[in-house]
Amino acid sequence: MRFKENEIVLYQNGDSFEVGKIKRLCDDGAFVWYHSGDTAAKTPYENLHKLQNAVYLSDANLGKA
Repeated sequence: MRFKENEIVLYQNGDSFEVGKIKRLCDDGAFVWYHSGDTAAKTPYENLHKLQNAVYLSDANLGKA
């Protein structure tokens, strides 16, 4: 699998982008936190992108992991 739980990712929705943190992986997408709350949104893998410098965002306040 390309992605890992607790990985910081970039979500692309048309011309809009959001930073998120993967909560849980599924066969057809991942549940991703886009805020500091408890709710994660299921996002298709084709809309998620890896960040080359995600290690520098490890303290991002996303989700309750």
